[in-house]
Amino acid sequence: MPQGYLVSGLFAAYFFGFGLFLPFFPVVLRDTGLTAAEIGTLLAVPMIVRLAANPLVGGLADRYARPGTAIAVLSGLAALAFAGLFVVSGFWPIAALLLAAALVWSPLVPIEDALAARLDREGRGQYGRMRLWGSVAFIAANLVGGAAAGAHAQAVVIGGIVGGMLVSLAIGLRLTVPQARSPADMEPEAEPERAGAAVEKGRGLPDIGFLLVVVGAGVLQGSHAAYYAFSALFWEDAGFSGLSIGILWGLGVTTEIVLFAYAGAVGARIGALGILGIGAAAAILRWLLFPFVVDPLATGLVQLLHGFSFGATHLGAVAFVAARAPRRWAGLSQGLLSMVIGLCTALASALAGALYGIGPTPAFLAMAAIAGVGCAMLAAGALRLRAAATRREG
Repeated sequence: MPQGYLVSGLFAAYFFGFGLFLPFFPVVLRDTGLTAAEIGTLLAVPMIVRLAANPLVGGLADRYARPGTAIAVLSGLAALAFAGLFVVSGFWPIAALLLAAALVWSPLVPIEDALAARLDREGRGQYGRMRLWGSVAFIAANLVGGAAAGAHAQAVVIGGIVGGMLVSLAIGLRLTVPQARSPADMEPEAEPERAGAAVEKGRGLPDIGFLLVVVGAGVLQGSHAAYYAFSALFWEDAGFSGLSIGILWGLGVTTEIVLFAYAGAVGARIGALGILGIGAAAAILRWLLFPFVVDPLATGLVQLLHGFSFGATHLGAVAFVAARAPRRWAGLSQGLLSMVIGLCTALASALAGALYGIGPTPAFLAMAAIAGVGCAMLAAGALRLRAAATRREG
C-alpha cells in the first residue's frame, strides 16, 4: 500500500479520538463526580504537558527511531494510558493517567505532520490530501459523540480514543519510511523566492523573520481559545440543541477538508506565507462576528470561516516550517511549532476564561485583537524575510 495512504489513516485514527476528546471528555469527567474546578484543571494537563513533550519526544524520535516505529510505540502507550481511565476514579489518579497519556499522545501529531510533509516533498503524496482525512474523522467523531455520548459517555469517548490508537499502532508497524540520516537531510529545503528564507547562510540561529512568522502563526491559533472553551456554552445559551452544536462543530471542519484537498494548488500559487495571510484575515473577521451572530443560518456561515482561520493557518505554518527545517530534525521542528501554538493557546485560554465571566462579547473581541497581533507579526516576519532574501541576491 502506498505510504501516503497509510499516513492518511494515521491522521484519521488520531483525529477520530481527538474529535471525541475535545467536545465530550468534560462530560466523562463530570460523570465521575468531579467539580467544575477539577475538570478545568484536568483539561489543562494535556495542554501544559505538550509544551515540553512535543519537541522533546519529536527530537528523540528523529534521532533514534524510524517514523513508523516511533508512531507504533507512542500509539500503544497512549492506548494503555487512556484504557486506564476505565478503571480509575478521583482527581489525582485521573490526573496521573492524563499526564502519562499526554506525554505520548500529543507528540503524534507533529511527528505525523513531519512525515506527511516529507512524503509531499519527495513526491509521494500531497500533505493537504493526507491531512484532510483527519478532518473527516474529526467530523465523524463529533456526530458519533453527539448522538451516543449522553448515555454512554465513558464507553464512547474513551473506547473511541483507545480504538483509534490501536489502529494507529497497526498502521505504524506497516510504515516503511526510513529514518532520515543522510547529510542532505541535515539541510533545509530550498524555498521559492516569494516565501523568503528562514535561516541566513552562515548563521547558527534562525533569522528573526522566521521566528516572527512561527510565533505569529501560534498567536493566530491561540485566538481560537475562546471558541474551544466556550462556543458550546455560548450556543447552548442561544437556544441551540446538543446535536445542533455537534453539527456546527462539524460544519466548521468541513471547510478544512475542501482547503486541504486543494492545498497543493493553492500553495503553489501563493506560498506558505500567502496561506498564512488568508488564515489571519479569516480569524480577525470570524471573532469580530462571532459574539453577535445567533441566527442558525448566519451562525453556520460564520462557522465556514473555520476552514480558513484554523485550516489555512495550520497548513501555512506546517509548510513554512517544513520548507526550512533540516529533514533530520523534521519531527523536532514541528514539535517546536506545536509548543509555540500550545503556549499561545494556554495564555489565550486564561484570558478568555477571565473575560467570558464578564460576557461572551469581550471574550471573542479579545480573540479578534489577538488575531490582529498575529497578523502584524506575520507581516513583520514576511518583510524581514523578503529583506534578507534581497540582501543575499545583491
